[in-house]
Amino acid sequence: MNCRRAQAALSERMDGEHLSSRLAVALERHVARCPRCSAFLRDSERLRATVRIAPAIAVPDLVEPIITAVAREARGRHTLKRPELAPARTPPLRPPLSRRLAPAVAGLLVGAVVGSVLVGGPWRRPIGEPPIALADVTRGVAAAASGLDDYRARFSILERNFDPQVRFRELTLNLSFRAPERFRMDVVDHTSYPSRDWTPNDISLVVNRSRWSLDGPTACPAGIHNCPRTRTVVLHRAPFSSATPVPTDLLVPFGTIRAGQRMRLLGETMVLGRTAVEIELPLQQATPLLPFLRVGGQWRPLYAGDRVVLSLDAQTWFPLQLEVFPSASDARDQWELRFGLPDESPDEPVLTVEALDVLTRLPPPGTFAIPATGQVQDEGAHPLPLEDLPRGFVSLEELDGLDAYRAAHTPVGESAGAEQTVVTYAQGLTWVKLAETRGWERNEPYGPVDRHAEEVEVPGGGVAYFEPASESLGRRLAIHTDRGDLYVETNLPRERLLEIAGALGVRGASLPEGWRVREAGAGVAVRVSLEEAQEQVDFPIMLPRDGLPAGYVLASVEVVRLGQQSGLNAYFSQRESELGAGPIRLHLEEARELPPAPAARQSSVEVRGLSGRWLSERGQLEWIEDGIYVSLDASDASLRELLEVAQALSPMGEPSSEEGR
Repeated sequence: MNCRRAQAALSERMDGEHLSSRLAVALERHVARCPRCSAFLRDSERLRATVRIAPAIAVPDLVEPIITAVAREARGRHTLKRPELAPARTPPLRPPLSRRLAPAVAGLLVGAVVGSVLVGGPWRRPIGEPPIALADVTRGVAAAASGLDDYRARFSILERNFDPQVRFRELTLNLSFRAPERFRMDVVDHTSYPSRDWTPNDISLVVNRSRWSLDGPTACPAGIHNCPRTRTVVLHRAPFSSATPVPTDLLVPFGTIRAGQRMRLLGETMVLGRTAVEIELPLQQATPLLPFLRVGGQWRPLYAGDRVVLSLDAQTWFPLQLEVFPSASDARDQWELRFGLPDESPDEPVLTVEALDVLTRLPPPGTFAIPATGQVQDEGAHPLPLEDLPRGFVSLEELDGLDAYRAAHTPVGESAGAEQTVVTYAQGLTWVKLAETRGWERNEPYGPVDRHAEEVEVPGGGVAYFEPASESLGRRLAIHTDRGDLYVETNLPRERLLEIAGALGVRGASLPEGWRVREAGAGVAVRVSLEEAQEQVDFPIMLPRDGLPAGYVLASVEVVRLGQQSGLNAYFSQRESELGAGPIRLHLEEARELPPAPAARQSSVEVRGLSGRWLSERGQLEWIEDGIYVSLDASDASLRELLEVAQALSPMGEPSSEEGR
């Protein structure tokens, strides 16, 4: 029995559910030898006693008192005192910090969310409806994200196997947010290190619209623990800059859930006395939920294939707990040896993040103040009053229900010879960024949009070029017109992005001919339609009909010409997001044998009943079939996934397995 199942069984037993004799015996044995679960049992019993100590009373009509209380709270928000300083660093004790503090702070957590429960919260499933579905989670998270204006929270972090001399590290994570674009994250390290030569992992990130600062230790090589601290202050930050993101998914996991092609709904459970929805997803997709790992300091390595179990409050959709579990695979075992880690059990989390208190209240004055000292940098995004936008710029006071709040002039790049004007619209955690330039000189789509982006039709007419969301960028469109180029980026769903583009009143044109051509080694690659490709190559084109990974579509096709020989590249990308799952490229050309291996690590595999080659370092699968060299490559795909795509290949014009039934 693992800890997660044991704690779920303990919660079920406390709720009066009958456990089978076999499960009850296994549970008692596990709790007797597991300090973590015995602490969970003690804390849960204390919390239960605290919450249930008062006798039930008749519930009166609460409408008037609630309205009065809300008005009083709104008045009081402006008189909140500054929070106390972070506690002094203390040696860690067992049980972990989150368990020691849970009885005291769980009541705060319950009190913080009870207001949302009384008024129904962003989303509630009516009594008598079927069990929760993933679509319910997506809708609930979206509603919570757009409605969140003020937020304060504290989390505990328990990190295992940081170093052979420090098996456990305990830290506190404090988050503050005020819409839009004001964010603060403070990591306070409570770990007792072997000596004073070890640098505590204290980190502070503050984003305040056009400014941001980062204070913390630099990332040191493995085995070096005395890491110098540095403070950086950046001025003239572009609105919702991808270079300095506001990592808010730990407040409400809007970006992570919207990108959820690989999520699995585990069901409902109890976390800190709250009904929670439990979701499992790969670590690659869950990285936005761990913002502290990306901003600096020293952290233990995490394996990309590890699994994450995320618990969301079923009323507010705030994350209550996040656990990273090692995956059970030979590749993971080899990775452990490479990093000098001990054997890590798939049932024991290596990283746990747990909510201690969550408040939807205005952060105290001064929370988002940027320090005046440090290494000052300038991103060059000069503010521009909304009323002074250049004539002809596509500007609206309101866009898709979001209010315009900030505009700026920003450089496009030294080689582009142009500036761009950016206007941002926001509501809660949701945002739209609209940029325009009149002097775009590069032979490629405007903005961070790849030349292989998917061509999509825009409601109302015209076309645009779509890129899915990545870890640092939202879903985005490049629109080319005879008057200039537009770029639209958002964290809203793809459908809403296309609707927004349609509301701009411009008609996007296809890429100019010069933008469709690029150098490809010693040859030239030209972007064409699939029909044009059939006419220009001398071999049958094979495409995967029904074996692509979930969410993938054909984005673009190009013909590659090298002398008299021609080949074909087909690019497949996700419709919504690329978090942990990048594009897949299919290459076809006439050949009789495989080319010399470009990578040292290779292995022979069977592909479609033929002998093929797997180049693991490049994520490339290749083989010869009927005189055609076939290659599939994707930096983030596994051999199994590429073999499934290969098995689904069939010549164009043949029915898929679904159509033939």
